[in-house]
Amino acid sequence: MFAERAVSFECDGQQLSGIFHSGAAAARTGVLVIVGGPQYRVGSHRQFVHLARHLSAQGVPVLRFDVTGMGDSEGNKRSFDSLDSDIAAAVDAFYRYSAGLDAVVLWGLCDGASAALIYAHTDARVKGLVLVNPWLENNQAQAKAQVSDYYFRRLGNPLFWQKVLSGRSQLLRSAMEFLQTLYRALCSKQSPVADTQHPAYQQRMLEGFRQFDGDSLLLLSGNDLTAKAFSLQVEGDSDWASLIEAKPLTRLFHQRADHTFSNPLAKQWLAEQTSAFALRLSPASVDRRE
Repeated sequence: MFAERAVSFECDGQQLSGIFHSGAAAARTGVLVIVGGPQYRVGSHRQFVHLARHLSAQGVPVLRFDVTGMGDSEGNKRSFDSLDSDIAAAVDAFYRYSAGLDAVVLWGLCDGASAALIYAHTDARVKGLVLVNPWLENNQAQAKAQVSDYYFRRLGNPLFWQKVLSGRSQLLRSAMEFLQTLYRALCSKQSPVADTQHPAYQQRMLEGFRQFDGDSLLLLSGNDLTAKAFSLQVEGDSDWASLIEAKPLTRLFHQRADHTFSNPLAKQWLAEQTSAFALRLSPASVDRRE
C-alpha cells in the first residue's frame, strides 16, 4: 500500500502541483525529483512514479512535482536554468509535508540534473545530488557521441543493410547526414577543451558544483547520446575533469540503459542505486516498509 497524496504549493504567485510519497516515521532525508525536459511529474514510461514508490517502500519520503508551466502547474514554462525559485518552493513544501525532515537529496534527469547542479549550493538543506545523464550542450562532443554510438552501431546492424539492399533506405541522405556529423566531430571550431568558453548555464553548473559540499551520485546510461556527450565533455575539459575528480562523487554506469532507463531491469537498478544513496546519507531512517 503506497501512502501518497496530491499536493500543491505556491511559487512566485503561481500554484505548482505535485505528489508527496511518505516514508518511514523516523525518516530524516527525503528525495526531491526535478523533472527534466518537456515532461511532467509522472516521467517517461512512469519512471518517476516507479522511483518514488520504490523509495517510499524503503522508508525514504519523496516529492515529485511539475515545474512552472508544465503538467498541472500554473504559469509560463521556464527553462531548466531558471528553476531556482521552483526548487526552493518545492523544498519548503517538502519540509511542511514530512515531519522530522532535516535534509534533501535533489534527483534530476538530463537538464533536471543540470538545474540541480545550479541550485544545490544555494540551499543548506540540500545534502546530496543524484545526477542522471546530465545535460551539457557541446556540438563537437555531441557529434562525436553520435558518430561512435549511433552511426557505427547502425553500420553493424543487419537490418540496416537489408533496407539498403531492398531499396527502402535513403542511402544518399543517410550518407550526407553522416558526413556532416563527422565534420562537426572532427573539424568543429567549438572544442570540448574550451576551458574558458563555457556557455553561461554551464559556468553556473560548474560554479554551483564547486561550491556544493555534499555527496553526489552520477548515474550514466550506456545507450544514450546525452550521457556519452557528457562523458566526452568531462574527459576533454580540465575544469569539469578536475572538479569531478576532487568531489565526493560516486560514478556508476549501466551499459544497457537508455536515456530514461525504460528497460525494466535498468529502471529497477536506477531505483535501487538511488535508495542506497539516500539511505546512506540518512542512517537514522532505517525502519523500512514492507
